[in-house]
Amino acid sequence: MPSYPIRPTFPIDVRSTPTIAATREGTSFRFDIVPGSLGDLPGPDRAQFFAALEAFIPGATSTLAAAVPADRSDPVYRAFNDTTFVTPAGALVVFAKNTLGLTDPQMTAILAQAATLTN
Repeated sequence: MPSYPIRPTFPIDVRSTPTIAATREGTSFRFDIVPGSLGDLPGPDRAQFFAALEAFIPGATSTLAAAVPADRSDPVYRAFNDTTFVTPAGALVVFAKNTLGLTDPQMTAILAQAATLTN
C-alpha cells in the first residue's frame, strides 16, 4: 500500500523549547533533545543494559529472549520489550538476575558498565 505525506489543514507550531531543538531539514523537521536539558536520567537505557550484559555473559540476551513468555500482557514480556530506562529494582533487572543466576554485586557491576556506554 503506498504511503502519502500528511498535509494538515491547520498550522503546526514547530518551535524549539528549552529541552527540544527543532530544525528544518528540507521539507521536514528534525527534533533533538538538548543535551543536559533533562537532568539526570533514571539509569542506562535498554540498549546500554543489553550491551553490558552481553559483554559480561556472551549469549545472555538470547537466553533471556528464549525465557520471555509469549503473552503480551505478562509483566516479564512487557519489561523485556518495553523498558526504556533500566533501574536496579526494575522488572527487567529482576528478570535478568533470576534467569541468569546473577548476584546483586554482579548486577550492580553490569548496570555501572552500562551507564558508561554510549548509544
